Amino acid sequence: MQMSFLQGMAFTLNGKTYDKDRIDVQVPLGTVEEWGIANVDADLMDHLFHLHAAPFQVISRNGQPEPYLAWKDTVLVRGGETLRLRAAFKDFPGKSVYHCHVLDHEELGMMGVIDVQADSRQ
Repeated sequence: MQMSFLQGMAFTLNGKTYDKDRIDVQVPLGTVEEWGIANVDADLMDHLFHLHAAPFQVISRNGQPEPYLAWKDTVLVRGGETLRLRAAFKDFPGKSVYHCHVLDHEELGMMGVIDVQADSRQ
């Protein structure tokens, strides 16, 4: 979360607020990636991380293996918590978003654009 005299309160991902014209992450279609998610919110506020168009599994929380692997599209990330996710980008090429699923946080900028790129030779 950031405060600005001119813009008021803003929520960020990787220090940036949402910009529909910026690509934040590029992923090749058909790949599986592991992502680190850290909630470094100074107020220890919880956030619901949501990824469009790619299911994921929580592999670990705070360095401890997750006991039950299940495919998800949203996960609670508590204040001060770190997660390791494994996401499968196999079905949906093109642009979509990832964001906090708390509406106020999303509306105040806590969203990024992901571009899942299909092989141009296909």
